[in-house]
Amino acid sequence: MRAGIRYGVAVTVACILASFTLAPLTQDPSFLGPSWLLIIAINAIGVLARRTRLGSGGALAGQVLALLGFLYLVSKQLTADLPGAKEYDFLDRMAYLLNEAGVHVQSEAAPMPPDDGVKLLFIGSIGVITILTDVLVVSLRRPVLGLAPPLTVFLVPAIGLSADTGWWPFLCLAVGYLGILIADGLNTTARWTRGLSSDSAAGSMAGEAGVVVWRAATYVAAPALVFALIGSAVLPTLALGSWSFGDGSGSGGPLRLSDPTLDLKRNLTLPQNKVVLTYRTNKPTGTYLRMASLPAFSQAGWQNAQTQIEQGDHLPQPPGLTEATGKNRRTTIKIQDFASEYLPLPFAPVSFDARGSWGYDPQSLVVISSDRRGDRDNATQGLEYSVTSRDVTPDARGLEQSLVGNPPDVDRTTALPQDLPKNIVNLARRITSGVSSPAAKAAAIQSYLRNPDNFTYSTDPRPGSGYQALENFLFRDKHGYCEQFAASMAVMARAVGIPSRVAVGFLPGTRHGDVWTVTARDSHAWPELYYSGYGWVRYEPTPSSVTGAAPTWSVARAETPDNLPSTNAEPAQPTVTAQPTLRPDQQQQQGHVSGTTADQGVNWGAVAGVGGGFILLLAALGTPGTIRIARRRSRLDGSFADPAERVEAGWSEVRDTVRDLGRSWPTGSPRSIAVATGRHTDRTTQDALGTLALLVERGRYARSFGDVAGAAAVAGLVRTIRHGLLADRSSRSRMAMTLVPRSILRRREK
Repeated sequence: MRAGIRYGVAVTVACILASFTLAPLTQDPSFLGPSWLLIIAINAIGVLARRTRLGSGGALAGQVLALLGFLYLVSKQLTADLPGAKEYDFLDRMAYLLNEAGVHVQSEAAPMPPDDGVKLLFIGSIGVITILTDVLVVSLRRPVLGLAPPLTVFLVPAIGLSADTGWWPFLCLAVGYLGILIADGLNTTARWTRGLSSDSAAGSMAGEAGVVVWRAATYVAAPALVFALIGSAVLPTLALGSWSFGDGSGSGGPLRLSDPTLDLKRNLTLPQNKVVLTYRTNKPTGTYLRMASLPAFSQAGWQNAQTQIEQGDHLPQPPGLTEATGKNRRTTIKIQDFASEYLPLPFAPVSFDARGSWGYDPQSLVVISSDRRGDRDNATQGLEYSVTSRDVTPDARGLEQSLVGNPPDVDRTTALPQDLPKNIVNLARRITSGVSSPAAKAAAIQSYLRNPDNFTYSTDPRPGSGYQALENFLFRDKHGYCEQFAASMAVMARAVGIPSRVAVGFLPGTRHGDVWTVTARDSHAWPELYYSGYGWVRYEPTPSSVTGAAPTWSVARAETPDNLPSTNAEPAQPTVTAQPTLRPDQQQQQGHVSGTTADQGVNWGAVAGVGGGFILLLAALGTPGTIRIARRRSRLDGSFADPAERVEAGWSEVRDTVRDLGRSWPTGSPRSIAVATGRHTDRTTQDALGTLALLVERGRYARSFGDVAGAAAVAGLVRTIRHGLLADRSSRSRMAMTLVPRSILRRREK
């Protein structure tokens, strides 16, 4: 097989495999088929063009034209049903579809619903990646850099998607890159010929093909694949900012709850406010329905943390709850247009009766599907179940006298990053100055955030991320919705010494007779604070215009606003108004609420993503040196049956050593090359070069070469020559030469 065809096949396979890594971003896999056709067409054009006078430049021009032509046909098909589509030219169609893609990406969470603009964007991106890979691998002869373009495709879902990407994207990327390296190894070995007119034939011996190439695959690619797969299996996720934890048995893949930040805001603009669920309860008041509890404070915001899931439908005593705070509540819930692997429940759940296999986190009492054979993402769809829970409704006087408790995960739920802006900490201390008890401090923070003179409820806060987003809300824009209010109170509570976490779920909804109706716009986030004797207690810093009155226990006794009930120990009921929402079909994709960064609570998603990328990077960086070492060993291990081939292998090793040193390989006869190469070496090295050069000439020009003893001495001669050539090099220079061998990375000299 010709070298160009072999490269073309390798690049085609690598890019097709890389295209799979975009699949987690969309629910519509129809972009794959056209993408594969485009990949094949681009590489076929490259192979054919390079066999003509057009060369690499013509190949690139043809590939770009093919990409544009393909996008023309795809865009024409995707816009065929638009009014006046016949009047659109190519640029109009492209502008329309790309604009549609931009709006769709900004308004939808991954995996995104089908969209023609996104389909065109994916196809075009894969086409560009294919051309770049072909240029690097074939035109520039830099196969080692062939990982870079496909890696960019992998990093889009690995970094941008707040859900586990699994082990298979690693496998696709690694196998594709391995194919490119193998193709390069085979092409390199195929270049060698035992010619009589040239000493500069690039590559190694034909007999080295099976040895060098496949040894390199064993030494480099196979361990990289194994480490990548082990890393992605042992570590819980490859995504950044996701909620992931293994089950109690430690088997199977990670369970996920993704980023709700975008969902909370995006779904405000939905034209329909769909019903998520309905419920009946034996209490006269409704109840917050809790799905997620996020105790870890990291760069991605508020996140869940690594934990173990216990099996069963009877939950343990809520952590820290020893005081009598409320009676049991019995609730029957019927899920409608809502699919999730997490079960909405009142806090604190005691037991539940639901179809399917479920487990729970003993610390947060979050309940999650543990059905390994079914579709966990749709575990709640159409589900009807009952739950017994214990209302945590502390007595205001008792809570006022309570001290801060130590939850089981106290190190995580009290952690603040060392680089948290001082103005946030100072604000929390200023708000709570003059009060001493933890409950009074919490009440002061909540009152500050709920005061309409301080903050305005809005679904269009000032843009920002990390610390900037938090500071924008607290000090500059002062506009936000439940996400900002909950995150801010949880941060400031920790700043004054109170353990905190953020819960995500639903407001109680609207009552119609004895049925409570919860819609997508009842999606909500709120903080939970931990007290001795009461455990985790709900607070409500989001303004009353959205949530109604704050819980009675969360208000300082000196406060007596008109809308506060005076004696009701049940949760205050919100009014139903426009509220930040999660789309019903995306409620399962909750995981962290924006806030600030933390250096406590290990973000295993980030660890896995960075670790996996680091493994691939090490494999890429170590590949040239490993191939070079494997090639040297195969040349000198005496595996060649033909004495002439053994001599040529040794001579090739001397040539590559000279090139690794950054020197040009001289031209001329072997003896003149030996003289030029050994000019600045000692006498022993010069003698070894002369002896080897004589053997090379005899092997090339003699009618037959049967000097077995001379061939057997080649390995020793080469080692002597290498030692002499490296004698004046420093340790640092030798290390650089080993890690970055120029004989592997450079184009072969003719």
